[in-house]
Amino acid sequence: MDELENDPSDCSMCAAGELDEEARAALQEKASASVGGAAAAAATAAAEHDAALQLGRHRGGGTRPLPEAASAAEQVFKADAHYVGSKIDIYALKARPEFSGHYKKVHKGAVVLALGGRHISEQCETQGMPLDPAYMVAFNYGSVVFFNAGPKLRQRLLAVVREVASDPVSSERPYVEEYCLTLSPQLPTWSSCLPDNIKLQCLDLKNMQVISQVLAQSVAMDFYSSHVERTLETFCNMNLEMQETQNISKINKQAGGVVLLQLVAENNIVMTDIINKLGVHERFDIAWKHVSYGKIWDFLRSELEMDGRFKTLESKLNLIQDNLKYFLEILQNRKSDTLEWIIIVLIAMEICLSLYDLFSKGFS
Repeated sequence: MDELENDPSDCSMCAAGELDEEARAALQEKASASVGGAAAAAATAAAEHDAALQLGRHRGGGTRPLPEAASAAEQVFKADAHYVGSKIDIYALKARPEFSGHYKKVHKGAVVLALGGRHISEQCETQGMPLDPAYMVAFNYGSVVFFNAGPKLRQRLLAVVREVASDPVSSERPYVEEYCLTLSPQLPTWSSCLPDNIKLQCLDLKNMQVISQVLAQSVAMDFYSSHVERTLETFCNMNLEMQETQNISKINKQAGGVVLLQLVAENNIVMTDIINKLGVHERFDIAWKHVSYGKIWDFLRSELEMDGRFKTLESKLNLIQDNLKYFLEILQNRKSDTLEWIIIVLIAMEICLSLYDLFSKGFS
């Protein structure tokens, strides 16, 4: 962990702070994202320009170009959320030696950690957190959000978080949600919510908590959506087999491995986690109490289409539930048919034994 020099000065860095080497490199990224294969050859300068003008959010493992600052007083940086695992022990993370002597703040199942040893006073929490050092916000439901962190620093800390996470996801298939933020001390209003980024007068603690909350929920929903898609693909394959072969051998095989019952449990767990752990239907307490933060919370949820994505995910879960009922009914009917034939065979055997006994006594 790169230690930064402790500085007792309060919030002057919020307006014009010097960034560490990795953060400075991240702020100076140009608007050209590399793509592989034929797509790279086919990309034109106009397409790259259009991509730079798209929304400031991005899903996947890549990075997005940052817009240019409108003035020397502005600082443009990135908040990026990563899904790490089904659960993060935030208290074990807080106690890690990598964060010894760093600023730490726990609030409602999340911990805010400064990624350097710079002194941050309580005054900074309300008047503006310095952008040097960078910050990390970890949530107990498995998401981590970085503010102004360079790529090497992010990867190093994600490895640390995975050590205290349950069921960590593979780093080869990352779930990432990015959004551009602009620190503009001369902004006439508290915030300016634009389609490509959010401009803030200052990055105080509550702004950081509100923004990280929405991004963390969004990237977690991406993970659950991917999980649901894989489950739907399983049912699609089973339906295709029934359509082509007109038999249910695969279903019997799945039932033999109790896979269908596992899918029932997983389906229930996903819905419970989204509603209970993520709290997608609950308004964040800071957004509820403060109108200025509530405006940012509402805008970011709308921009990331949280309600629409939840409805889509809910409809997919209901479709999975219908498929489960259908296949379980088929298996139940087959078991009933098997039991009926067993009963018929037993009755026939009983009749044969009775007839044999009668004939034997008659001959005697």
